[in-house]
Amino acid sequence: MTLRKTAIGLAACALAILVAIPPHNVQAGGAAPEAGNAQLDREKSAFESAKELGTADAWNAFLSSYPTGFHADLARAYLKKLGDQPAAEAPVLVPSSARAGERPCSELPQLRSEHSREPTKITFVNKSGMYRSFMWIDFDGKQQSYGGVNSGDQMTFDTFRTHPWVIATGPGDCLQIFMPAAEPSTVELLRLDADDAKPSPQNITKRSEPEKKAETKKKTLVCAKNYKLQNGKCVLLQNCGKNAYRSPEGDCYCNKGYQMQNGKCVWPHDKKGFEIAPWKKGGCKTWQAQCSQGNGGACVKYEENCQVN
Repeated sequence: MTLRKTAIGLAACALAILVAIPPHNVQAGGAAPEAGNAQLDREKSAFESAKELGTADAWNAFLSSYPTGFHADLARAYLKKLGDQPAAEAPVLVPSSARAGERPCSELPQLRSEHSREPTKITFVNKSGMYRSFMWIDFDGKQQSYGGVNSGDQMTFDTFRTHPWVIATGPGDCLQIFMPAAEPSTVELLRLDADDAKPSPQNITKRSEPEKKAETKKKTLVCAKNYKLQNGKCVLLQNCGKNAYRSPEGDCYCNKGYQMQNGKCVWPHDKKGFEIAPWKKGGCKTWQAQCSQGNGGACVKYEENCQVN
């Protein structure tokens, strides 16, 4: 690298000297061919020096002394090529104030929401290939369900800086905990080791050889991704839809408080068609608390989802 910088520096000096010497006028008599050859040599040497540097300043310096001719046309072509090259894109840096902090599930018993003075947003993008449910830890340290998303979907929450969010499996087992950042942040949920966890040896019951052989025969059919073995056949796993989650075996279950009707999980209604105690839905307590503290967005969500309609 040092040798290259030295060579470029010498070339720049040579170019400066060469372009500083003005072209000679052709004299009458026998000296004309020699003068013309000397001028051509200087022009060619200056051109090679500019080419070695390869910068716009070098080519402009050459053209200021040799504006016409074959080498001048080449110099303009090199200048145009430099202008056509796209500028390198600057990397997109996420400020530290927009990075959500992750906490281990072992801290779950000690975590709880504190004050609600710093509003922010947090977006979860599910790239795990598994269902993910969301739990908000309220001011009493209790987990409040906020639904969930299938793989490939995302969900954004209006929240506060000191409010912890639990990422869990469909049944509610904690996988990750995130603390929102000061600025709106995005968290990608990836596949974890817990998704592929096998039962520990102490939980495996010893089986007799005939049972092992029978089990081996049952497992000869291996289903592809997004399929499950049912009655000896591989059945496609369906999207459970809103207000529901899918078990590791592929079965759909409604979230707490919802009922399955016509293949959809809905909140129970009375005979007149009104929802029964909708304020018990997951998230209603949070929206009500945030609304009382002046959060207009939380007030709208509470009115739309938690009041009798």
